[in-house]
Amino acid sequence: MPKENNCVAIVTGASTGIGLEISRTLARHGYSIAMTTRHAKNLKDIVTEPVFRNVSVLPIELELLSEKSISETIQKVNTEFGRVDVLVNNAATALVKPAVDVNWDDWDTVVNANLKGSFFLSSQFAKLCLDSKHSGAIVNIASTHGLLGLAGRSVYGISKGGMVQMARMLAIEWAENNIRVNTVSPGTVMTTSREKSLDKEAQIKMLKRIPYGHFPKVKDVAEAVLYLIEAENVTGQNIVVDGGMSVT
Repeated sequence: MPKENNCVAIVTGASTGIGLEISRTLARHGYSIAMTTRHAKNLKDIVTEPVFRNVSVLPIELELLSEKSISETIQKVNTEFGRVDVLVNNAATALVKPAVDVNWDDWDTVVNANLKGSFFLSSQFAKLCLDSKHSGAIVNIASTHGLLGLAGRSVYGISKGGMVQMARMLAIEWAENNIRVNTVSPGTVMTTSREKSLDKEAQIKMLKRIPYGHFPKVKDVAEAVLYLIEAENVTGQNIVVDGGMSVT
């Protein structure tokens, strides 16, 4: 989708890590941003950053487990900006637990947030595009956990694998309406919080699995998202940002 001066993007999970960097990258390229998070207070200082000074920014509290919250978010952004051009489904709930210990509530919490919430947010976004007869771009942030097997992360990986397939299905359904749907699947991205949670020994062990020799950065993921937003003839695809780990 060619970028216009008044393009508007919704980025979920925008207060930290990958979502924050995606928001910053889009702002640098002139996009107005609706930044969502579960707790709006987490965006209070962020929206004052210099990178957001030349664009319009709307902080929104969004709960992906709530159909009402999803619907209200789309309506609020459209009312504020008069249009919505881009949706980045980045927010996610993680779970590290042996499969035999996963209970029904664990499953519902992770799958409903990561897959169900993203699906219905995407469908609400698409309805808006269809009603206003304009093009749109959706980018899902999945994970290499959705492509590869890894013990202890079954439910999270299943939800992320579902996001990859969701993009394919919706891309075909909405292609004739000029709504493109793609996915970015990062490997382990060494965000500040992630680096603090892993000791040096664990980091060295993980690096041995990456042919390129270093962890992907949030900037790498954000740039892949920007490409998919603006690549007019790319839909239903998944870009893996993992330094080659998934091809070994």
